[in-house]
Amino acid sequence: MNSKIIIPISIIIIITIIAFSLTQNENTEEKTSTQFKETEKIDSMLEKIEDDKIKNELSENPYVPKEREWITSGPFKIDRSEYLLGEKIFVNIDALNVNEKGRVVFLKPINNTHYSPYHIMPFDGSNQRNNYYFTPDLSIARSICNTDELVGNWKVVFEGTKYSDLEFKVIKKILPGNEKRYESIC
Repeated sequence: MNSKIIIPISIIIIITIIAFSLTQNENTEEKTSTQFKETEKIDSMLEKIEDDKIKNELSENPYVPKEREWITSGPFKIDRSEYLLGEKIFVNIDALNVNEKGRVVFLKPINNTHYSPYHIMPFDGSNQRNNYYFTPDLSIARSICNTDELVGNWKVVFEGTKYSDLEFKVIKKILPGNEKRYESIC
């Protein structure tokens, strides 16, 4: 009688172990397949970066980033006075007074005398915020269709404070590797 119960239970246990083992093999194969796809994607990106680097080095006028200058107004700093299209504009905020609140407004040039808000960054001295960056880009939503609309003398205004405005220039030269990013879109 005991053997009639033990044998079916043993068979069920063996079948369960085999099914579990097969399921684990399938999961391992799926994970490995996904890892290979991710590795291929990373390798492709690294290869593009390396190609861009070689193209830059072999060009007549290779890109070499300018050293940071840190132009300041009160606790606000931007890292350069001149940027290529595709370069990030870094903003560093030193210690603000706890009661200081306002907005940093980046104004892109429309012509020699008029500007248009491009990017607004709120700040609040009661919160910790030290570093921030953005890159001027083409945008259908903003009706910025070509690079001519980004090039020129920009202003940085600190609304809600008495800090002086800052200025920087975006020049009509594209950071190597970003050429497609700045093809006309409208």
